[in-house]
Formats: sequence, structure tokens, C-alpha cells
Amino acid sequence: MSKISSRGFWRRVFRSAKGEPSAAQYEGLAANCICWIDEPIDWQNVGRRFRLAGWCFAKSESEIEDLRARVSGRQFTVSHGLGRADVAASYPEQPEAMRSGFEVMVELPRGSLHLLEFEGKFSDGTWKKIFSKGIRVAPVRRGSLERGVSYEDWIEAYDTLNGADRARIRKRIESYQRKPLFCVLMTVSSPVSRHLRAAIESVRAQLYPHWKLVVVTDESVRHSMRRWTKRNPRIQMRIRSEKRATADVLNEAVTVSGCEFVLTLGAEDQLAPTALFSVTHAINASPDARLLYSDEDRLDAEGCRTDPHFKPDWNWPLLLGQDFVSQLTVLHADLVQSLGFRAGLDAARYYDLLLRAAETLEPRQIHHLPHVLYHRRVERRDQEKEVVAVRQHLARQQIAAGVETNHGARWIRYHLPERSASVSIIIPTRDRLELLKPCVQSILEKTTYDFFEIILIDNGTQEPSAKDYLAELARDARIRVLRREEEFNYSRLTNAGAQASRAEFILLMNNDVSVITPAWLEEMVSQALQPGVGAVGARLLYPDNRVQQAGVVLGAGAHRIAEVAHRGIARRAPGYFSRAILAQEFSAVGAACLLVQRELYLEVGGFDEEHLKVAFNDIDFCLKLRARGARIIYTPAAELYHHEHASRGTEYTETNEKRFAREIQFMKEKWGANLAADPFYNPNLSLGRELFTLAFPPRVGKPWEC
Repeated sequence: MSKISSRGFWRRVFRSAKGEPSAAQYEGLAANCICWIDEPIDWQNVGRRFRLAGWCFAKSESEIEDLRARVSGRQFTVSHGLGRADVAASYPEQPEAMRSGFEVMVELPRGSLHLLEFEGKFSDGTWKKIFSKGIRVAPVRRGSLERGVSYEDWIEAYDTLNGADRARIRKRIESYQRKPLFCVLMTVSSPVSRHLRAAIESVRAQLYPHWKLVVVTDESVRHSMRRWTKRNPRIQMRIRSEKRATADVLNEAVTVSGCEFVLTLGAEDQLAPTALFSVTHAINASPDARLLYSDEDRLDAEGCRTDPHFKPDWNWPLLLGQDFVSQLTVLHADLVQSLGFRAGLDAARYYDLLLRAAETLEPRQIHHLPHVLYHRRVERRDQEKEVVAVRQHLARQQIAAGVETNHGARWIRYHLPERSASVSIIIPTRDRLELLKPCVQSILEKTTYDFFEIILIDNGTQEPSAKDYLAELARDARIRVLRREEEFNYSRLTNAGAQASRAEFILLMNNDVSVITPAWLEEMVSQALQPGVGAVGARLLYPDNRVQQAGVVLGAGAHRIAEVAHRGIARRAPGYFSRAILAQEFSAVGAACLLVQRELYLEVGGFDEEHLKVAFNDIDFCLKLRARGARIIYTPAAELYHHEHASRGTEYTETNEKRFAREIQFMKEKWGANLAADPFYNPNLSLGRELFTLAFPPRVGKPWEC
């Protein structure tokens, strides 16, 4: 929360449970001016290049015509006049509040201390200082200045241990009631190299001391490994032969190890020094944990960390498309012993074990640690064997589906039942024949799924050409036109369509959407028929073939409610670790094209007609489904064009700004905790305008700081 202090400044007065700085967010005031800074949150740890964003307006009749930021003689142009309905709601008497938003990227020169000056040009032509702030730059390593804000900066600021950290970790370890013994499995097939030495040293450097390293290797490597086993009795060798598969030796090693948890380490990879400690911390916090996994990054040719993979929480559909869990993965030893590594799958043996483990576990037994605990040097994947593992997994689960690859992605094609499900496509519309006609024609001409009807909700069409077209459509047996003469309320119109439907599924669609993929409806229905699925969203593109929507991230965007994922990337671009082209679970999908069982839609009350007439009704609806335990699925195999806001325009107009502000406030009051921690995103990734970029700072604290 925030409040007005005695000096008239906005001041943040709470400490977040997610590790947000306890210090008040910076506030500023010039004569006749109020300013609030949203970013950066932590002024003590900014990089050389950072985003300065917030809102600012003049209280009197003197308006702010321009803004600028200055540091050490450098001047940066500020984008201002951005819509801020939340500010307008707080200052209804100030007409400038609605367009008070601003943002600018600031690049600092060399040196660790700087003075930032933020100035405004007022209507009298004078520039006045709005606020100034001393900045201490987080130390960076060689080479990062030329790249701006980099992963190197992030590591230096948020992922570098110091002596005090190590002391806290050792103290924490002493306090744990449960101190499991870990078995680290490593397969070595080539002579000892410097990378292997570094891998072994990363185990020896663990701050948590209770571990065994079991190296499975060939007779030819036995001699070169002896010095390691003699130096530390916790390092053991197991020799494989031509008659024994590697999987059999691994299974035997787990059985005789006497360890409680098992993990694997590549012969050229490295564990972070806090890896086993972090897992132990999670096990003590969640005693029922049976499978744990962490974030990871890569080591380049020079051994520098790069390419961080910040993963979502457990996401079974995504796991079928790729082994996103990968490393670091820790399994309970009993689970490994009962399932065992299987021969014949080579590099896919670990992925296969993970899939089989997932069949026996409940989601509450699977824990994601949002920390980089594993550094990968080489990624060895066998795509063909992974496809075999997925097909066998689906067969064991008695799921009728095929597995295919498409542009490097692995897609699951669920088979439709013999009796196809019926679908009502509900499209609210008014006038705008140039949008409605291509929308309806694309459905009728391209859709290969036959069991559908279209319900057009006419919200007072006046244009003669559009009225004639609706009358023409009403004569088509596949189309119904329902007239609703009332004030525009998208939620009420959609609910009316659901009430009028008698189909098994309803598909919500905007009238500015048109079909690309002929089998789009088969894909969405087949996904929606899977157990536990509540709603399915499609992949939407702008007319220029850039992505408009590929799922939704909670807590993001200008108002910290939600933002669409991968907006603006090219159609064939994979997105962040291929997430734009893989089916997966999200917390929400947009209602421009959303499929849901009609009965389920009605059970949760449909869209909120009272509080969310236009905005965020789809986010609220998806969260209601998730509260009932239903899953929300995004599928890239259903593609449609979307002319965003073409039908009703943008939110920032005089007539709807107050309504929009109320909807923002309602969402924050109802879903605040859910919006703050999206399980399918990652607290190390930004919630700003560019999603899937580094968060400065992360929204999660270190285990030893909790």
C-alpha cells in the first residue's frame, strides 16, 4: 500500500513478503508537481543501463510540456503522456493525471556514484527540477558496459556469494532437523579433462557437506580417476562393461549408495556452491517433496555464465514439448529405485525417468527452486529418443495422441473421440462490417471442424451495410443473430451468448479475429477434452505476422494486472526457450479466442458483468477456473489473426477511463496475491514492458536470507 506523507509525497509503507526492499520507494515533489517512481524499485542495485518509469503531473494550471533525465552531463529524452488510469482514479480532480505516465532508459557513465536529475519543462517555458537522486551502481565485470544491462551485471548484483552469505548458510545447515544424504551421479566416457576436474570440484565445493559422488565410467578411465577417489572417500567409482548397460550400473549405484535423494551431473557441467544447500532448505520447508528442480544457465568456451533459463513451476504440457525441467533435477532415492533408469534411451534416459516419475507424483510433491543452481556446458539431446519416451508416457497414461515435430517444437496431437463435441462460437459485434465479414467468412470457409454454430450478439448495429449483412447471415442455418439493445458491456454480451448456447463447448471470439489454421478448432477442442483442462487459448497474430498473444503473464504490464506473452516477436520466432511455439499451461489466456466447456463456464458465473464490463474479465474468469483446480492451456497449433482494439478502440479515452480505473482496482483487491506470483512465469524475470528479460532486482530472496 502507499499513502500521502505529511510533506505531500506518495510514500510506500509496506515490506513485501517476496523480498521487495523495505526502504520507501523514491518520491519527489517540485513546486506545483507530484511525481512517483515505479522503477527502479531498488536504487542501491541498478545496473549501468536501467529503466526509469512512473508518473508525474503538475497540480496547478501550469502543465508539464516535456520531461528529461540528466546524469553527469548526459541527457536522456523521456517518453511521457502515457495513460495511467490508476493515477486518474486517485486524483479525479486533476485532468492531467490520466496522461501522467513516463518512461526512459538511462545509461550511466563509468564510476560507481552518480547524481540523477529529473526535470520538467512547464508551460511558461522554464525547466525545473522535479527530483534528484544519488545512485550507487552495482559492481559489474569486464565487458558488461558495452552490452548495457547484462546477465553478467545480474550475477554480480544478485548471485554472488560473500563471506557473510557463507556464514549464514553454515548456520542454517546446523539448524535443519532433516539433513539428507545426496547421491550425485556422473557418467564419464572420456579421459579426464579440465572440464571434468571443474565438475568434480564443483561437488567438492558444496557448502552442504552430506553428499556422495558416484562416477560411472569405463575401465579405460579407471586409472585417471583414482586420484579423486583416494583424495576423498565420498567420491566413488563404478565400472561399466560391454555386457552391462549404463542404466543398469546407475541403478545399482543408487541402490547401494544409502542416499535419500539422487541427482545427476554432466561430466562437463558444474553445480553452484549453494545447490545442495538450497535443495535441503526446500526439503525442510516441504517434507513431502519428492522431485525438485532449479533454474540453470550455460558455461561458454571461456567458462563464463550465460543464457540463463528461468523456468516456470510444474507445467506438464510444457514438459511433453521439451524437457524444460532438465537440470538441476533431484529425485527421492526410493522413487529412482522403484522406477529405475531404462536401457536403450541413451541421452534421453533422464527425461524418460522424469516422465515416469511424473506419473506417480502429485503436483504438491514437485517443487521448483527459482535459483540458478546448475551450470551446463554441453547439452546432449536425442530428439528421436525423447519422442519415443513421450509416446510411451502417453500410452502408459492411456492418452490417445500422436507426437510430431514442427519447426523444432514437439507437439502433442490429441485424438478426438468418435462423437465430436459441439461448439458455439460467440461473437459480440456492432457495426464495423469491414471486421465482422472477414471474421465470419474465415470461420465458414476455412474451419475443417464441422460441429459448430456461430452466435452473433448484435449490440445495436446502426450501419445499414452491417445490418444487411447480419440479416443475410441470419438465414444461414449455422448462424444465429441475437439483438441486444443496451450499453456496451462485453461480459454481459458474452454471458448472453453462453445462455443461448446448447452446445458442449462455447468459444469466445472477438469480431476482429480471423482464422489462419484450418484445423484450429479441432486443436482447441482436443486440448479442452483432456482431464482437468478448464480453458484453452489460441495463438494470435497481428496482420503483419508478429505475435499478438501467446498466453498471459499475471502481475505484468503498466498496471501490474496482466500482459500478453511474447508480444511483437516474429511468427516463427521460438520465444523465450521456445515457449512461444509450445503448448503449455498458463495462468490465463485472452478472450479474443477462448474455448471452455459451457457447463463449467456457467458454474463459475461466467464473466463478471458488474465489476468487469470491458477489461480483465477474461483474466478474472481464468483465475476463477484455476481456483477450482482447472488448468488453462495455450496452444500454438491454433493460429488466428487479431486486429487488437480494432472493434472498440483502446482503453485510454475520456469516456471509459474512470471505468477502467475501477476495473484495475477491483482486480487488485480481488486477486492481489495471485497477481503477485504467477507460477508459470519466474520471479527472476521482469514484469515490465519487455517480458522474459532479467528482473532488476529479482522478486525472490535467497534461502539463507528468508
